Amino acid sequence: MRWRASRSAASCRSASSPGRPNVPAPDIEPVNGPSKMKRLEGKKALVIGSATGIGAAVCRLFGQEGADVALADLGRTEPREALVAELTGLGVDAFALECDVTDRAQVEAAVAAAVARFGAVDIVVNNAGLGANADFPDQDWEQWHRVIDINLNGVAYGMKAALAHMLPRGKGRIINTASQLSHKPAPGNAVYCAAKAGVVGLSVSVAQEVAARGVTINCVCPGPTDTPMWNAGDDDWNKWKLSTLPIRRIGQPEEIAWAYVYLASDEAGYMVGQSISPNGGDVMW
Repeated sequence: MRWRASRSAASCRSASSPGRPNVPAPDIEPVNGPSKMKRLEGKKALVIGSATGIGAAVCRLFGQEGADVALADLGRTEPREALVAELTGLGVDAFALECDVTDRAQVEAAVAAAVARFGAVDIVVNNAGLGANADFPDQDWEQWHRVIDINLNGVAYGMKAALAHMLPRGKGRIINTASQLSHKPAPGNAVYCAAKAGVVGLSVSVAQEVAARGVTINCVCPGPTDTPMWNAGDDDWNKWKLSTLPIRRIGQPEEIAWAYVYLASDEAGYMVGQSISPNGGDVMW
């Protein structure tokens, strides 16, 4: 039997979906090309939720890869200022600003401040988050609303403020921090699981609306990671959880942060509405 040559991608597109907009792919240099440029050279980034843990690791790697970085967070001034000094020592522009993600005006002001400082913002990372452990029958509604406000509404505010700047420019990257619990909910974490699943649903929905206009939206869904949030949890549960992971250890913030670097880079231009989940094998698909 002879195999017939398949049609080209262009002929398949024109034959099967003539009404689709023909959005050109970005120019990407081959991996083994001569350039030694850093992956985010010249990019301008805003990281909301940046003082510690995964957010701090994202800022650090963004700076190492050549991006200027605005670090937004609530309080925790000392670690933010130390990170700003570290980044400026790398030769990139960095500054810290205050932002309560439950206040839409403050989130909008953070984006505006980054644009004013850098002239534009190419990457927005919505990473602010709050953990909560409670069995649902005993759930306190005040805690419920606070977790939803920070973990879900804060992401929505960040996305909308970023899109107001990115869509007129016709380009941009939005990266939202969800969780492996978006895909594998655990008991005793109902509000956290609900909020993070909401982040994934929100991201996928809006990603479909804006991709053809040059803006991509994706999620990172970390598994157990050595962060202040993880370390504030129940020690016995944490030990049990790590014992169930195929990799048998906790993840480090830098290991998670590389997923953000990829999604922020030109190489990820075809990634739309996806969830990357560095989780030690806890969730596989």
